[in-house]
Amino acid sequence: MGLFRKITSISTAGMVDFRSDKERIARNTKLNGKQLKRQNKLLAEQNRLLAQQQDGA
Repeated sequence: MGLFRKITSISTAGMVDFRSDKERIARNTKLNGKQLKRQNKLLAEQNRLLAQQQDGA
């Protein structure tokens, strides 16, 4: 994607952004989705442990 943009970015020493706004948004959205999944897993594990602890008490 954006081969011309990437070549221009390299040849102008970064004066032109390497990624377009669309690419940047897509990348950030993907990373945020992964982070939310990780957080949900941790919360589920914490809830499971808390429920176990309450059952034992």
